Amino acid sequence: MTSAYDSPSQVMKEESRCPLGARYCAILNAVNYISTILGDWGDNVFFLQLQQAAVSLGEEVVLGGLGVLEVGRLASLEGSLFEGLLALLDRLKGDMLGRLLEWTMREIADKAKPYGQDRWLSLPPQHDQSTMTLSSSACPMMLCVRDRLLNLHQVLSLSLFQLAWQGLAERLDNVLYQDVILSNHFSEGGAAQLQFDMTRNLFPLFGHYCKRPENFFKHVKEACIILCLNVGSAILLKNLLKESEDEARDWAGAGDPPPESALNELGVYCLAPCDVLILLNLRASWPGH
Repeated sequence: MTSAYDSPSQVMKEESRCPLGARYCAILNAVNYISTILGDWGDNVFFLQLQQAAVSLGEEVVLGGLGVLEVGRLASLEGSLFEGLLALLDRLKGDMLGRLLEWTMREIADKAKPYGQDRWLSLPPQHDQSTMTLSSSACPMMLCVRDRLLNLHQVLSLSLFQLAWQGLAERLDNVLYQDVILSNHFSEGGAAQLQFDMTRNLFPLFGHYCKRPENFFKHVKEACIILCLNVGSAILLKNLLKESEDEARDWAGAGDPPPESALNELGVYCLAPCDVLILLNLRASWPGH
């Protein structure tokens, strides 16, 4: 337990053991607030005049330790007296937020393990999407994501929460892509179920905070597009990508568009052609299979 006599470093060390706690988030909010205030002060007329006066008088108390270049920047108002402190606070804020997201993702990734081990290869095709339901193995993960988002929304300032949920989405996108999608093979039904779980259940959890949450899950969204292509389109795309692997092929001379153009038409912009080829090989629904 911390006391009023503990140093700031002791307090931080103690609270860092529980980044999801209220005290840790309160410290993070305070760091963010001070950083915001100092940033505003850097553009305030009073402090700009004080800065010029300090430079012209050569105030050692204010300018002590600064080199000629730094003093020159202050004199021309290109820099601020608070730059050093702001840089320190920004690093602290970044470290604290990163630790908070790391702990949060550790919990979510643990809840996602059963989902990654689901029977994606043996799920039967679903012809009526209106009868589909969320995968039971995804429920613990979805509940954890929902609860953590609600908690972060309550304990973090708005600007910090914006950074937090976007960072969480980016990390979750990577975990799902690596540990669920690339670690499995998918039947037609499995691909449809994955897409349903993501587009109808996961993305809407983040839809409370932005208009197009799928844009923060680019890898997952585009992987679902590839996995859910009809067989004919998948075969054509696979042949095109295999041909493009031949470095001697002259696209301009052949008059054919590069593979990226075909991917863009499908709505795939983030994944590289080699990544798409890997995803196509994860599909089980090929003629003769």
